[in-house]
Amino acid sequence: MVVEGTGTTDRLTYTFPGEEERTLRNPDLPFERMGKRRGRVVVRLEGVRGELTCKIIVNGRQVRSSTSRTGAALSCDHSMAV
Repeated sequence: MVVEGTGTTDRLTYTFPGEEERTLRNPDLPFERMGKRRGRVVVRLEGVRGELTCKIIVNGRQVRSSTSRTGAALSCDHSMAV
């Protein structure tokens, strides 16, 4: 999972299969995190200013992408077969 762009976010929350939900306040960007288990990956950004893109990448292939250009909250998720 990668979050990148020219914007900032007040809060980045993410969940990987088998892990507790984690929330970062005012995270440094770009932000990248890798998980190893199959299941659902969820990323939410709140308090977005500027442009940010969330990408979920599985085995080197981008499977989901979402961009906020308006400062709206942003989310992307993907379920990998278990």
